Amino acid sequence: MMDVVEATRILRREFAVWGNRLDRFFLARYSLLVDKPPKDFGSRLQHRLRQFLVFIHLVPPRVVRRAWLPTLKHSSSAPDARALLIWALGMERDSLRNACLGFQRFLASRQDLAPVLVTDVADFAWFSRLGWMVEYLPELEGKGLPYQERKRDYLAWRYRDAVVVPAAAGLLDEENWNRLLQME
Repeated sequence: MMDVVEATRILRREFAVWGNRLDRFFLARYSLLVDKPPKDFGSRLQHRLRQFLVFIHLVPPRVVRRAWLPTLKHSSSAPDARALLIWALGMERDSLRNACLGFQRFLASRQDLAPVLVTDVADFAWFSRLGWMVEYLPELEGKGLPYQERKRDYLAWRYRDAVVVPAAAGLLDEENWNRLLQME
């Protein structure tokens, strides 16, 4: 239990650092929640000019802080549930499956938490049966920072209000699990 508690503390500290390290230009470029362009010609022209100035890094982007709902339509969580981010990078497939079964057992009576699994394991058929949101972080190479680091920082920003736990917490007993949740 003590190892999982310490791992949770370390993960939450790192998670806060990752969320603050996010590049605002990256966020603006890949934002799924951008505002619609204005309807009249003058406002559209001004909007496009601003987009161009952001693109060439002369003006900082506007990043709208909107709510991100971690629940799926077919999940058993309440629509306003708080995200429970299960961090499972580097975990082997069978251990991850056992941990997920433990989380399902813990969350069966809790409607206030919506599980979000962050993993680098490509076991999508099994994960889809969980009814959870799954964020996949593969290791890909490219220019600049590796994709996994950029997406990790983005997820830390996106789920900044989530309860973050390592996947090993799914292997705890009920009493230690509840104690871990109370630790904030």
